[in-house]
Amino acid sequence: MQEPTSREHVLTNALRALAEDDARDGASADVEARLLSEVRALARARRRTQMKLYAIAAVLIMAVALPVWQLTERPPVVAPPSASSDAAGDVTTEFYPLTFSNVPVTGGQLVRLEVSRVALASFGLLPAESLGSRPGTVLADVLVGEDGLARAVRFVRTD
Repeated sequence: MQEPTSREHVLTNALRALAEDDARDGASADVEARLLSEVRALARARRRTQMKLYAIAAVLIMAVALPVWQLTERPPVVAPPSASSDAAGDVTTEFYPLTFSNVPVTGGQLVRLEVSRVALASFGLLPAESLGSRPGTVLADVLVGEDGLARAVRFVRTD
């Protein structure tokens, strides 16, 4: 290693003295106040920018979520009734989905019931003559899942 020269000692001592003077003096109160106000203004601007970004993100989420929610809440489209005959000679309508029709089902049973004629009107059908064994009723086949929830219904006219 080299021994520091006298010039280097003088320079080092002068720099140390300057650093000590600067440390004692510091910034004036006026400069400090202006500096603090500038830092606070920058922080406010940053917060405003973040809030704008959060608002834009919320609008985008709503723009995507609302149509998806509306699609899931919309009642399923029901095909107009068309009469078909099964092997027993019964004339039936198409199946109409019920409230829990969108719940997955792996197995189920078809149950034939007598229901009130008002049920036909709730599906937009006109009551026909002698659809049930008792007056004021109609026959309906109800698809019931293994969980006991009715998934769909079709109306039956026996010949």
